[in-house]
Amino acid sequence: MSNFSCKLFDNLILKSPLILASGISGNSDGLLVRAAKSGAAAVTTKGVTLKYQKGAENPVSTDWGPGLITNLGLSNPGIESMAYMIKTFRNEMGDQTIPIFVNIHGESAEEYAEIARLIAPSHPDLLEIDLPFPDETLAQEITHAVIENASGIPISVKISADYPKIGQLAKVIEDAGADAISAINSMKGLIVDAYAAKPFLSSGVGGISGPAIKPIALYCISEIYQAVNIPVIGTGGVLTGLDMAEMMMAGATIVGIGSALYYSGYGAFSQTMNEFETFMKSEGYQSASELVGKIWR
Repeated sequence: MSNFSCKLFDNLILKSPLILASGISGNSDGLLVRAAKSGAAAVTTKGVTLKYQKGAENPVSTDWGPGLITNLGLSNPGIESMAYMIKTFRNEMGDQTIPIFVNIHGESAEEYAEIARLIAPSHPDLLEIDLPFPDETLAQEITHAVIENASGIPISVKISADYPKIGQLAKVIEDAGADAISAINSMKGLIVDAYAAKPFLSSGVGGISGPAIKPIALYCISEIYQAVNIPVIGTGGVLTGLDMAEMMMAGATIVGIGSALYYSGYGAFSQTMNEFETFMKSEGYQSASELVGKIWR
């Protein structure tokens, strides 16, 4: 295998296309370090808000068979603690330079702007805007607001499949100045406990992730890849190296895994990369970049 390295931006080259996605394991510097030392080429924090949020009461997650459904209630330490986490992560990694991406979540363009302004001095390698509003105008406003306050830090906007014209939404975000698109976020769902006659999760509705959403993620990434000229960070149901290759062929430049850690633990990084390398060798590919968008070329 001659080349696993992957250029996300001109000034950001990863050792491989496989990263830790936001969500399942990113609420402490210790877990981020564990992911990095397990093979993640970059790590993404869990979504952070302006202030500390306790989160939802249990139960907050369950494995319903085809996938997971989760609603943690945006539990996170707040932006000031996140700045400390970034510093601690880098200190613990030492000479092992692994990029850290920070996923941010606000309730308005002004709140996103304030979060970006406060986290910018910590110099994360990328800010990932967790966009809960599938609305083109708001997406544009929020993207502009974050860019104006991010002090030149690259911006990716994470969108969900809820928007029916996801390629069009991605294009609006690109035109607003984003450097990348992250897709897809978890999808809303509901699991009912028939014996208790109530929703299983304490918050009722949750986000579906894992294998159940992979075909939807592949479709959305394909739509986005064909609509924009900026990199796509692909997430959604990747459990194996073959899943990873499929997502890159659909248009992802790099691929994030999250639910895979639930199924396989932190060994998911080495396992996925080993399977990916086996596929690449068997099919005669010389570099990971050859796969990106291949089904559309």
